This record gives sequence, C-alpha cells and structure tokens, in this order.
Amino acid sequence: MRMRIIIALILTALLATIPSIALSQYYLGVVKGEPKKIPLAVIDIYDDAGAPALRNLVLEVLQSDLRRSQIFDVLDPKKIDLNYAGKDDPTAEIVKRGGTLGLTGAVWARLSRKGSDLMLSGRLFDAVTGMRMANKEYYGNEETVRRMVHTFADEIVSQYTGEKGIARTRIAFVSDKTGKKELYVMDYDGQNIKKLTADRAICMSPAWSPDGRILAYVSYRDKNPDLFGLDLETGRRWKISSSEGLNISPAWSPNGKRLAMAMSRDGGAEIYTISMEGNDVERLTFGIADNVSPSWSPNGREIVFTSGRGGSPQLYIMGVDGSDLRRITYEGSYNASPHWSPRGDRIVFASQVKGLFKIATINPDGSDFRILTDGPGNDENPMWSPTGRQIVFSSTRKGKTGIFIMNADGTELERMTPNDANYASPAWSP
Repeated sequence: MRMRIIIALILTALLATIPSIALSQYYLGVVKGEPKKIPLAVIDIYDDAGAPALRNLVLEVLQSDLRRSQIFDVLDPKKIDLNYAGKDDPTAEIVKRGGTLGLTGAVWARLSRKGSDLMLSGRLFDAVTGMRMANKEYYGNEETVRRMVHTFADEIVSQYTGEKGIARTRIAFVSDKTGKKELYVMDYDGQNIKKLTADRAICMSPAWSPDGRILAYVSYRDKNPDLFGLDLETGRRWKISSSEGLNISPAWSPNGKRLAMAMSRDGGAEIYTISMEGNDVERLTFGIADNVSPSWSPNGREIVFTSGRGGSPQLYIMGVDGSDLRRITYEGSYNASPHWSPRGDRIVFASQVKGLFKIATINPDGSDFRILTDGPGNDENPMWSPTGRQIVFSSTRKGKTGIFIMNADGTELERMTPNDANYASPAWSP
C-alpha cells in the first residue's frame, strides 16, 4: 500500500500539466454567506488622455476586479438610466440619483496625462448621501495601467470591508510552455505572465510565504526532488531540503518561520517541519503508510494532510507537534491535496468521483462534505484565495490542463490561462 500510494503521488505531481488527467453591515452579510451584495456602478471613466483604448481597458479591468471581489453587485449605469460624461467629479445630486435607483456606492475615474506619466484619478462616493468616500491618484504608464486599476479596486474593497482586496495578488504555477515544467507567476486575473525559473527540469508545488516575498518549490534540476526557496525581491535562490528521496509538498506556517513538507529520508513519506534555511528539522508523523500534502490552520495550531494509513488516501488533522491525530474524510475513496481556508472554517481538497478528481470542501470537524465541481476532466490542486471567497485549481476539462477560478460555493467558474500549453499547480499569493 505504501509503495502504491507513493508512486501515485509522484505520478500526480509529474503529470500535473499533462492532459491525461466603510460599511461593515454589508461586509458582515457577505462573510456570512448571505446572497446580498453591495450594489455599485462605475459611472464613467473619463478619457482626458486621448487614449480611448486605454480608457476602455481601465473600465473593463475595474469592473472585473470589483465583480471578482465577491463584495459587489456591479451594475451597468446605462441600464439604470444613470448617465454622466463630465470631465470633473460628478456632483452630489448626480450621485444621490444613483442612490434612488438602488445603488449603495458609485465609482468615477478620470484617465489623464501629467508630463510623460499616465494619471488615474479615482473617486468612490456613497450613493445615499452623495459624500466622497475615497479620493485617490495613481501614476504610471501604459505598461502599469492595469496595476493602477487593481490598486484602486483594492481601495474600494478596503473602504467597504476593512480588509485587503485580491486585485493585486498573484498566482504562481507550473507550465510546460518551453517544453520543460518551469515555475511562472501571473496576476490574479491571468495577465502579465512571467517565467521565474530556467531549471530545464521538472518544477512543481510552488508555495508562497505569508509576506508574499518567497516562493518555496520543488525542482528536479539536480536529479532529485529537492525543495528550494526563491526570494522574488532579490533573486536569491537556495536549497531548503535536499535529503535523498522525496522533499515535496511544502506549506508555510502562518508566521512564516517554518515550512511543513513531506520527506522520505527515513523510509516512507512522512510530514516534517523545517526552517526556511533548511535546519531545525522535526518529524511529526510516524505512519504505516505515506503522509503528504500538509496545510496549516490559519491559527498555526494544527495541520491537515493526506495519509493512506486507513487503507486509502484520506484527510487527517493533527496538532503542530503531531498530537491529537484524527481522520476527517470518510466519503470518497481517494481524498488528497488539502488546503485550509484563511478563515479557518473550511478545507478544500481533491476528491475522486466516478474515476475523476473533483474539487470538494469539508468542515475541519469532518462535517458538511460537499463536491463543488462536475463535468469532464480532472480538477486538482485546489487552493483558497487570500480572502477565502474563491478557489483556484487546475483542470483538464477543456483539454490541456488549465488554471481556473471559482467562487467558494463552486459558482462562476472562470478559466484564467490560455490553451497554448499546460498550466497546473496554482498557488495564490497573500
């Protein structure tokens, strides 16, 4: 059983990219899962820069960012007969008219030039009172305009929720675009893809540090599945673990001081924790079958992982010292790749259903098992967004492996990568 599971885990990792497989009352309502979202409209993006294509891009990106936040019901101002095309901020009367049409918030922006720079002037209004809630200026150029819009969108989210938005987050992943499985990163909306490694070997399992600065990942560049760290700010790369055998499935602790991972240094695959410099190794599991794919609870007190000790791969939870071990999945013959929600209330994982892997969630106490995806192909490698409102995963449902995002309840499925190569093992940044 041990050998069968470990071979299956290695094959899953290696073949991952192959087609074979402000107003807190509103915020609290969304967090509790109530259907009501904040009705909001982008009244206009005024083009004062003589760049109609850029103006249209700003409008498209801003509306998409607000929609993907899962906070807002983004309405079309034309459909509610709220038209404004002025160069200056809309008056309180115009904004309050939006309030009479059902809006809670109204957004307006102007794209202009200041010297050689582009300037995005963003305004957020309370549509009930007409008062300005946010007044921001962002500077950049054609290459950074998407980032400027993402920043404004996150400011709007912050005004209503007090939390950090997701528009400026990134997703790390593995792709075979060059013929080798290298590590890449892209904006959360699938844009601005950048290649990070040139190992010319299999890379897999990227994991972000809590501060978003370091990526831990596995690479076969030295003929062994070793765990590396890559500092995205300085470019420094180092080996965290290179024990003979497996050094796989890294997961950062919430405080960023340690990683949990699976190693086969003592025989079968077991869960260990290790410092990011590769020392102070502590073994947590001593199973009769392989133990892999750890993920920390947001309070740092527990770890969920996959183990075959019960006869098939299932999810277990233990304390960070290996104590209080308990099994939480009993439905499904094969459950793997768990990831704990940043809210602490759910765990997402891949569950085998009629021979195909689908995305599922469960409560940490083992209750409320739900299958979220269906259809053709395998859905694997799930991970939560930083807010816990979305899930990113890889799927072969469209042929080649691609990266998809959906809401935490499985709705609004959206493909984020093209179909020119295989894209897998997504990891969402903080």
